[in-house]
Amino acid sequence: MPRKKGFDAEKYKTEILEILKEYTFMSTSEICDRLKMGYETGLKYIEQLSKEGRIKHRKIGNRRFWYI
Repeated sequence: MPRKKGFDAEKYKTEILEILKEYTFMSTSEICDRLKMGYETGLKYIEQLSKEGRIKHRKIGNRRFWYI
C-alpha cells in the first residue's frame, strides 16, 4: 500500500494519538480501520509510540488494546 500523500512518521503518530484521545481504548485493527491505513503500517507506528512511552496497552485474550 503506498504511503499517504504528505504523511511522514510524525504525521502518522499524531493521527494515532488524536484518534486515541477521542476513543480512548482501541485495538490495533480498530485504529487502522478508523485511520484507513494498513495493519502493518499502523502496528509499526503504534509500537513506536509505545516504546516512546506516549501510549500504553493492555492485552485481553490475543488482542492488544491501546490507550493514552
